[in-house]
Amino acid sequence: MRTFKTYDKGDPLPDDYKKALLNLMAFQADSEYAGGQRVAENMQYAPRPEEAYRLSKKVMEEFGHAYYVWSLMAELGVDVDARLRELVEHPDNPDPKKVNVINGFRRENWAPMFKDWKDVGLFSTIVTPAAVAFLGQYRECSYLPWARVNVRIHKEEHGHLAFGVWASKRCIELGGEAAREDMQSRVPKFMRMGLGFYGRPSAGDKRSEMFDIYYEYGIKVRRPEELQAEYMELVEARLEEVGLEMPRDVEPDYDMRVGYAMDPVAAE
Repeated sequence: MRTFKTYDKGDPLPDDYKKALLNLMAFQADSEYAGGQRVAENMQYAPRPEEAYRLSKKVMEEFGHAYYVWSLMAELGVDVDARLRELVEHPDNPDPKKVNVINGFRRENWAPMFKDWKDVGLFSTIVTPAAVAFLGQYRECSYLPWARVNVRIHKEEHGHLAFGVWASKRCIELGGEAAREDMQSRVPKFMRMGLGFYGRPSAGDKRSEMFDIYYEYGIKVRRPEELQAEYMELVEARLEEVGLEMPRDVEPDYDMRVGYAMDPVAAE
């Protein structure tokens, strides 16, 4: 079993470790808030009050995830109020020098993926398993305050996955075989984002330049290949539960996963 040094609240952090840690924490917190903004926009597709209510709960929890992580960043000297202001004042296109948001949560990339409630259900069914796997690793990371926060976040992400299964099944129950066939045809577009969510491979030509740094410090504790295996197992089980089949040979869309700037210079 791999071992690494851990740090708790108030412990002095080595400069390089702190930069790498804050880069990933900012990526999570800023993206959680932007994700909440995007999910709130999908309220326009809610066909009934119950669907609207359940989606609103997900919106609240996404904002909560941002708050939890931002609070930890504030303790480490980061001006998180400025990050919030940037996202509130420029929700469609926040400044990449001020916040670090997953590309898939930029409105220009998000909005085209959705045209009705079926897409809303499928997103939480197919993409959320990637968040469950990816964020789940932080429960065992070397910065213990962040690890503890992600225990709660991980549980709520499982709830978002359950929402997706419920919403997707309801679409098929009310829309019949025509709805099921329509939804089946949409599965690949969401799988592309899900497969790319946890980052590029840890080895080879497409490897992430930052992964080795995160992994050495124990900030990331699992390799992308391990996360992919967990994702595939989760998504196949959920699709089967909904009554859909998992397509094969879907290529990851890494561009939807990548932040504006995930490199040592940006960490400064």
